[in-house]
Amino acid sequence: MLACFAKPKPAHTSEAVIFNYQRPTRARLVAQDNKGGLWLVEAFDPLHKVWVWQDESHNMEKAVDDARRLSLFPG
Repeated sequence: MLACFAKPKPAHTSEAVIFNYQRPTRARLVAQDNKGGLWLVEAFDPLHKVWVWQDESHNMEKAVDDARRLSLFPG
């Protein structure tokens, strides 16, 4: 009976950095590898309510900087 009330395991999420200056953008870690992982840079499309791919990089600093810069420009 107590098994029905067990806590669910938390969902696994990737690391992400989100900027919301002029428009929402994010840099998100989607895969780990020996090059530092694959980071996607995505911008949010409010009309369709989806994140749209903009760029990708194995360098976290570059991906985060690209997302920050992209967020500065109006959509």
